[in-house]
Order: sequence, then structure tokens, then C-alpha cells
Amino acid sequence: MRLCRIEIENFKGIRERELIELRPITLLFGPNSVGKSTILQALHYVREILERGNIDPDVTIAGGLIDLGGFATLVHNHELHRAVRLKVAMDLTDEQGAEELALNSGLSLGKPEFSELPIRYLVGESQEYRDYAIVQELALEIEIRWSEQDRTPYVARFAVELDGEPFAAIITPPQAGRAQLTDFHFEHSLLRRALRPDERDEEGGSELAASSPLEDEIFSLAREAAADRSTPDTPDDKLRIAVETAGGALPNLDRDLVLGIRDPDVRKAELEERTPRVNGLRALLSEMVLGPARIIRDYLGQMTYIGPLREIPTRSYRPQVTPDEARWAQGLAAWDLLYADRKGDLMGEVNRWLSGETLLRAGYRLERVEFKEVPVPGVFHQMFERGLNDDDIGDLQELYQSLPTRTEIALRDFQKGILVAPNDVGVGISQMVPVVVASLRKNEDVLAIEQPELHIHPAIQVGLGDLFIRAIQPDLEGLPFGGKTLLIETHSEHILLRLLRRIREKTDDELPPGVAGLTAEELSIIYVESDGQGVRFRPLRVDPEGEFLDQWPNGFFEERAGELF
Repeated sequence: MRLCRIEIENFKGIRERELIELRPITLLFGPNSVGKSTILQALHYVREILERGNIDPDVTIAGGLIDLGGFATLVHNHELHRAVRLKVAMDLTDEQGAEELALNSGLSLGKPEFSELPIRYLVGESQEYRDYAIVQELALEIEIRWSEQDRTPYVARFAVELDGEPFAAIITPPQAGRAQLTDFHFEHSLLRRALRPDERDEEGGSELAASSPLEDEIFSLAREAAADRSTPDTPDDKLRIAVETAGGALPNLDRDLVLGIRDPDVRKAELEERTPRVNGLRALLSEMVLGPARIIRDYLGQMTYIGPLREIPTRSYRPQVTPDEARWAQGLAAWDLLYADRKGDLMGEVNRWLSGETLLRAGYRLERVEFKEVPVPGVFHQMFERGLNDDDIGDLQELYQSLPTRTEIALRDFQKGILVAPNDVGVGISQMVPVVVASLRKNEDVLAIEQPELHIHPAIQVGLGDLFIRAIQPDLEGLPFGGKTLLIETHSEHILLRLLRRIREKTDDELPPGVAGLTAEELSIIYVESDGQGVRFRPLRVDPEGEFLDQWPNGFFEERAGELF
């Protein structure tokens, strides 16, 4: 599972809709202050909305320099009449089962009434229809507008796509309590019944029936009872079902949809008879409308953001025991994680990269150093002050065991053969450690890094390219580190050149021993520029030989050529 696409409209410097394809490694290049961080800010905004229902955020969960400043700051040109639209897509090709989208594992909802809706025909019954039954890509689009009456932003539209096709949407006017589930795409392949062999015509027929059992069920249950045509700007033939939301069109993601499928004129006995069918329909719609949003929320909730300025641990540094992801922005969470790594698996892998001759070659390795602390004044101290005698030996042993232990993580300087504190070495090492730790820790998440090359020598920068390739590999060499999606804002030519080299070597089957290769399909290079009308994201394609198929805007790092020639 990975983030594969984001679409942005009327957000920050972006006016017209921009579609940005994301790969396992996505590099963002461009001039300073042009808007390279817009993608990161958009993802943080979506996360704030889904995770905290925060439509008007300033300081975010991610911490650091991510202060969004509220909707009035985020909307393009601060023009409140515009609607901000953000769309996030996930690739589920390798994810065949998820609690939030049980459809992908072929699981039944476990309710007899659901058997009336043969939506999940499928995986459990016949592999023949597997492609129709399993969602391979899902997307969620959120539209945020400004309410002049309430002087606050609200979610006006919440739309779900499955496999590139619209499924349904929740819409609402600014007034509270008016949300409706609508825009059903009944022609969606997931909603059409599969034809069994005995139902096909002599020539084989279509593998999918033209009719949708979901459409039949919704109309039979809701057409007269719940279809609300009170909104004048909605066509009379569009089916809409009143739905309870947490606010605006944003549903409560922690429970099933509450649908307005009730008819006060229906006799009680008839209402009880159809209740199981309503429950089955609600469970199905909850999965297919809320399931994608839950998956995206949980995935973005694991996003790690490392800002452009990482703090150096002080000489008296004390790690924070309670995990706090906001500390990743300044890099301190990496040191907290190293201190908590009692087994040493993570530190061992970090050291392999820091000190490896064919890896980063930083000339340092991390070491855990423990100290016994003697309280002054204290019994242990007083015994030495007055002088020891033979009777003190037993007491000393007991007192020594009771002394508190303090742990420090130091750096071993290979050249000098000594241990030094992190703030006693060059700034580049302290800036690099959080990047290395985040790349190697056991999280299959989005890792967003701004300027990973900060204060780092070019020889180490090329090594970072190999580190990033390692970070996206699932369980390489049997080690449980990797599987990440990287979103990197950088100015480093050296990182890029190493990635292009590894693509070329993999194509030519010339990779050095023990080095992971990269394919052109795993790398996305995006040049961010402004044309006076707004920010543009220009993808630069790479071929299997590691050569650019598209011309680099204004030349490829043309400063080098200008200085050399």
C-alpha cells in the first residue's frame, strides 16, 4: 500500500488543478520559495481534516515548521470565494485484505441480509472474477468552502473513487444538518453483478450484468422514504439519502453511516421487516464510502516529517519516553528512538550505513554508553568521604547495585579512536542521523524530508541516494526495514545522480554486489516552478538508461556548466 497521487486546486500558490503522480521515491526540485512544500502542506491539511476534524488548522500534528495558518491563509490568493479541492489516491495493488475495506479480502459482513446483495461475488466463490472484486486503487476528494454566514470553513463535498471510477459523494450546503449521500455511480464494475456461466448467452455474453443489485436495493428501500429533493440546485432524478455527519459533509469515520432511510408513514410491522436489509445496506455503504477514508486517514497518520533544520542533542540530553511524532520535525524523535532501542537492531543497521565503506562512509558509529550516578550527598558518597574499612565491602556491593544508571548515545570517531558527544562533531553528522534513522525504522509509511543534504559532504550525499533506495525495498536481505514511500524536497544534484546511476546499472545488470537497484518506474522527479498565474509541477520522465526524456527547465543544474565553461 502506498500513496500514488495527489491533486490540488486553489491551495496556496496553486490555482488551476495540479495532478502530481507520486512514486516510491519522489524528488521535488525548484527555486527557493516557489512552492515545493505545497504538497507536504496539502497532505498535512488532509490529515488534519480526517484525523481531527480540523478544517481551519494552524499548528499541525506534525509539528516543526508546519503551521498552516488557517483556511484564509491556505486558499489561493486568500480569496475566500474559492473552493479548495484536495484529492489523495492510494495504490492497493499489494494489499489484498484490510479491516477497513473487507471487500478486498472477500470477507462477508456476516449478516444474512447482506446475501441479498451479491456485491462480493466473488473472491471466495470464484477466482474468475477476482479483478472485478478487488479494489486496486482508491481515492478521496475533499472540497472545503468558506461559509460567510458562520465565518468559518466547512467541508462541502466528500467524494470517493474506487479503481479510478467515482463511487459516491456526501454533499452539503453551509447550513448544518443538510448533508446528503448522493452521486452514486451504479455503473461501477464493483456494483454490477457477475454473470455465472449458466447465465451467459451462447456467445459467452458479458462477464458483468448490466444491472446493479445495489441500485435496486437502494431504490427499493430509499426512493420514496429517503430521497430528499428539497435542494433546488439538484436534479429531481438524482437519488439522495440524508446522512448524519460530524460536520458539513465530513462523516464520522469511527462509526458506520447513519442514513435517513426512515418513513414515518410505513407501518411498524413493515418497518421491522425491512430493518435487516437497511442494516446490510448501511454496512455496505459504510465500508465503500468510509473505508477508503479510513485507510487514507490511518496511512497519513503514520506519516513522518523531517524538517530542514534538525536539532543537535545537548550534552545533558534526556530522551522523551512518551513517543511524540512532532519531535521528528526537529529530528529529536530519532534520538529518542535510538535510546529506546534496547535490542540494538535499529542501531546496528544505522551503524552499518554510517560506517560502511561502500555506504555513507561518515567515519563515525553510534555507541551506547552507560554511567552509574553517585548522588552527592548520599550514603555511597559519605562512605568514601570518611574512609573505607573491611566491614564496608558488603554494603558497597549492595549500594553499587542500587545506584541509578544513566545512558548516553555517543559517536565513535574512527580517525581519533575516541568517543564524542553529538554536539562535539560537525553539524553535518547531527543533521544526517535523523534522516538515516527515519529511513531505516520499522514503519511502512510516507517519509517526507526537506533538504536531507543539509551540511553534508557530496560524497555522503550520493550515499543518501542508496539509503533512499534501501528504504523503499520491502524486507531486503531478510531485514525488517523498508517499504516506505519517500517524498523529498531537495537541491542536491548528487542524490539525483546516484539514483539515475542505479537505474542505469539495474537495466544493464551491472549493479555492484550487495547494492539495491532502482527502476525508472520507481522514481518521480518533479520540477516546481511559477509562471505568474500559479505554481506548476512539471514531471521529468526518466528512461531505463537513467537519462531524462524531458528537458530540464532552464537547463539541468546549468550553474555547473556556466562555472566550468
